[in-house]
Amino acid sequence: MKSLIPAVLIQALAAFGAGADELTVQLRGTSPSTSAGFLLAEARGYYADEGLTVRLLPADDAPPFESIARGNADLAVEWMPVALVARENGLPLVNIGQIFARPALRLTCLAETGVTSAADLGGKTIGSWFHGTEYALQAWLNRLNLIPDDSLSGVSLLSQWPGNEMLSHKQAACISTLSDDPVPGDGLAELDPQAQGAAVLEDGLYVLSSALTNEDAEERLAAFLRASMKGWREATSAPDESARLLLGPDPDPDALRRHAEMLRRMGARLSADGALDEAEYRRTVAALRAGGARAVLRHDPQDAYTTRISARANRPEPAPPAPTPAASGAAEAAPQQQ
Repeated sequence: MKSLIPAVLIQALAAFGAGADELTVQLRGTSPSTSAGFLLAEARGYYADEGLTVRLLPADDAPPFESIARGNADLAVEWMPVALVARENGLPLVNIGQIFARPALRLTCLAETGVTSAADLGGKTIGSWFHGTEYALQAWLNRLNLIPDDSLSGVSLLSQWPGNEMLSHKQAACISTLSDDPVPGDGLAELDPQAQGAAVLEDGLYVLSSALTNEDAEERLAAFLRASMKGWREATSAPDESARLLLGPDPDPDALRRHAEMLRRMGARLSADGALDEAEYRRTVAALRAGGARAVLRHDPQDAYTTRISARANRPEPAPPAPTPAASGAAEAAPQQQ
């Protein structure tokens, strides 16, 4: 099994108590920075501080929701469109928290192909990662009234190569990118789905509805969310140190700079406390429902999220008890009789 977790992070597993509650979490994305907050929370012992033993499954083990469906994971990290499509197809997933409050998906286009804005995409070829991210792209194309039918009035979608080679070899006018890791170079135009009201929420935490059966289970999930957000805040507020920890001893200097910059950019998108913004959820659903027969979602989701877990995770700690007053006989001398 290939792991995202370098040896320096695996050593942190020794800090977990044998009697702690256990959670198996399926991560997503192949870059360590994609899972930085979870890896940092593990390395720093934040899960152990909450009484949890957390097993992080690297993203190449299985698609996140396949791990949940097979019973190999208790919780998964995934983009919201993928979760809502899976729910519509019968997997009873529930969002219990949102890591990023704003999306990162962009299209980066060669200006020389005539694409400098979303209005220029008709008849062009676009690279897509697929594996679920095409749902977010499809919602965007629906807002633009563009059909991926390889026609001059629509667009063509190709499976995207690693890096930006499709642009450098001019195999596509645009490729899918993330604002956290922009493509360097001149003559490029970056398009943002927010301009068309088509941005959708990305990394959230999902469990099966059967996992929300009692207060103890919900408290365990709240502890995981609380520790994870602590890890994410550290990862994005100290990006250079965090990137060095993620990449292990003697990292490649270019890789170190790149991952540190990715974490720095992620900080601008990070949720303040891991709570799902219900207005952003509704906007995401509206984008996925747009497009008529081509809509990503056929129906409005019901009971697809809960705010109970984030409310527990962010509950104020009880105030410490007031100190007991010292006995008057010890603090004061007895009055003298005349």
